[in-house]
Amino acid sequence: MWRGGPVDRLISTGSPLAITTFEQWMNAIAADIGPGSAREKVLRDKPKAAVDGCFDSAGTFIAETQTLGVNDTRCNTLYPSCRNARMQAGGPLAWNVLKCQLKPVAASDYKVAFTAQEMARLQSIFADGVCDFGKPGVNQSKLVTWPSVGPSPVNRIFDVNAPG
Repeated sequence: MWRGGPVDRLISTGSPLAITTFEQWMNAIAADIGPGSAREKVLRDKPKAAVDGCFDSAGTFIAETQTLGVNDTRCNTLYPSCRNARMQAGGPLAWNVLKCQLKPVAASDYKVAFTAQEMARLQSIFADGVCDFGKPGVNQSKLVTWPSVGPSPVNRIFDVNAPG
């Protein structure tokens, strides 16, 4: 993941290095005739420049692992990252829960102690409950990386040859 760079540059990361690195990687994968799966080739052919980092205001790349909510690194000092309200409530980083299943408000779910009045107010605000991110979302289905529409039965989401 790359972040930052001067806003007056054409490429949002602040450097043509992004395009060059991507092209090198794709060309190396395409030229790789060695054994191994596609995943193995992607990993094997990764350029040295394809590492996490950010660009400072001068466009200099800082190679550094990107983190969420930890702002003690050079990149996170330049471009602070933080968790949004949904993540603070326990939601997944993937944001793949569009509608959550609900559970009753429980004082044990919080790191702070509520007074009886505060708990009553919280329960009245969330009368139907709060998100239970320990459960799949309502009508959530698993990700199908390479879906098939038939006739292959592998990852079939719909069969175009099935009688209508």
